[in-house]
Amino acid sequence: MEKANIPYTQVRQCPLCGGCGAERAALRRRCYSFGPFIIPLPRDGVRLLECERCRLLFKSAVPEARAFGGIMAAAAATVWRPKKGVHPAVAPILRHLPDGRVDILDIGASNGDLLAQLRGRAGRLSALDIERFPRCAEIVSGEYIIGEVERPLHWSGMPYGLVTAFDVFEHFRDPGMAVENILSLTAADGLIVIETGDWTTAVGHLDTWYYANLFEHHVFWSRPTFEHVCAGHPVRLAAYDLVEHKGRRALSAAKRAVLRAVTSLAHVPGCAALVQAVTGRDPTLFGPPSVRDHAFVVMRRHPFTATTVQS
Repeated sequence: MEKANIPYTQVRQCPLCGGCGAERAALRRRCYSFGPFIIPLPRDGVRLLECERCRLLFKSAVPEARAFGGIMAAAAATVWRPKKGVHPAVAPILRHLPDGRVDILDIGASNGDLLAQLRGRAGRLSALDIERFPRCAEIVSGEYIIGEVERPLHWSGMPYGLVTAFDVFEHFRDPGMAVENILSLTAADGLIVIETGDWTTAVGHLDTWYYANLFEHHVFWSRPTFEHVCAGHPVRLAAYDLVEHKGRRALSAAKRAVLRAVTSLAHVPGCAALVQAVTGRDPTLFGPPSVRDHAFVVMRRHPFTATTVQS
């Protein structure tokens, strides 16, 4: 694997609300791994801080934006590959949708796997991502918004009845701006459906929680954090359920058994290095099967005209 030394940015206040952070844990590892790269942590390490106001958990140091972008551009395609089979989020999403068709926007749509399976319930079918994926472009019937949801967006200004964001909220550097933009993309009385890790499920082992040890994850949410967002914005929390990560919900019995074996040995001295040498994947970055450490969140925008923000 290739070593990549990168600069880090110190985070001294909560990136969501500006509150003070109290240390809850510190990552034990010395290096991140992402695709073919080994990326040393900063000299002072990375602490996990809980905001005393909104209870967001955030890292005390995150990769500098340009260096982070370079790593992602070089390796993201090898880390995130197209998925086969029925997307495990489809059924719970459909339970919350009203009858008839609805305009749908998927944030972080990647190859368009989720959009393809929601096509039958969609009016406009749109995507938002940092780059255009050819497979997703074939599925989109509305607009393909290119950009970061934490920055001003160039889009139609026509909001959506359903906005989805799966495994997206943990990537935010500026979650406050991201929330504002997502609300502007959502129609009056529209739904926002989110899935992300809930850090409160890992209290007691946050230092080794696989989700916090991922290079590309900067912040970690909880129910009180989403309630804080709702208290300050025109949106209410309609559902909050703890679930398995979507990638584990559809595993076959055989794959589940293999994952159980790999994750149980991951922290045994020498085993992780051996597995990584054989497979090229760091077993400490896999979650064990059947662990409900993710939140499936449904928020509904207040039923009055949404204010759109364009640049």
